[in-house]
Amino acid sequence: MRAHLAPLVALLLAVSLAADPVRLRSKANGNIIDAEVVEVTPDNLAFRLVGGERLYTVAWDTLDLDWIRENSPALWNERQLLLKPAEPEKPKEDPAADPFAKETPPADTRAILRNLATALGDRTKGIDPGRIEGFCRHEAKVDEEVFWKAYEEMRREGAPAAAKAESPKESGSRAKDRKDRPEWERNPAFRQKEEALREQQKLGRGGLTHLAYLRALAEGGFRGRVAWHLLRLVPEEKAGLVERLRKYETQAAELAARSESPDVRRDALVLRKQLADLGALLGRVTKETTVQEERLKNEAANLLARLGK
Repeated sequence: MRAHLAPLVALLLAVSLAADPVRLRSKANGNIIDAEVVEVTPDNLAFRLVGGERLYTVAWDTLDLDWIRENSPALWNERQLLLKPAEPEKPKEDPAADPFAKETPPADTRAILRNLATALGDRTKGIDPGRIEGFCRHEAKVDEEVFWKAYEEMRREGAPAAAKAESPKESGSRAKDRKDRPEWERNPAFRQKEEALREQQKLGRGGLTHLAYLRALAEGGFRGRVAWHLLRLVPEEKAGLVERLRKYETQAAELAARSESPDVRRDALVLRKQLADLGALLGRVTKETTVQEERLKNEAANLLARLGK
């Protein structure tokens, strides 16, 4: 294609340059002339002297190119345009060439649950550390010490086994420091935890896994309370979990529709309803929600039991 376009490009360039004379300088003797360009090619330049009729053709390497670049920039730019390599044509994308374009349809509910367990192991971004104090004091109204204990325990659930160390116990001096400090004054240690969490987020390890959320909800207690408030007040944390449940709810419905086995069809419909119900319960957890549903805890526990988690 480029071979066909080159003569046309050269002609257009010559026309654009012919309107105004250009100045050329010889590399051999340094003489300068005024010329009217007739044709520009990557290797040669054809021109007439201003007011003359004779056509001259010279090789670019006989000209003082550095001087021309400074004193006849339009001509220089036109040649550079011709020298610019043509961009290779992008091959048309063939969707069939991407092996990951479509997920393998699950053969049974065990395959769906296996893939769902993997997806629930994905880590969320996590709460913005700068928002934690306000989250605890004004939004969730939970003690910040309780928040950090819950958050760090849930975060370790998604960490490699070697990193699952027990939380360090507070020393007597730390506990005494808390008693001596006015209620409105924030524990300086919490600021240090914020900074540590920021560093972990830079490494992609500051958030919680979706599985950790489900475990906390199913467990209840202080971890369940913190997890529920995070889902209420940080919409991004809830969105990823609901998205995964919806995806595999759809797969269960598709499996039930295409399977010829009554047992597989029945089990797929049960799983579809289970995922739909849990997704709907999570969808009702919003900033305006004031009471945590006991059913949410039960449905999370039921799914975890089915996942073997």
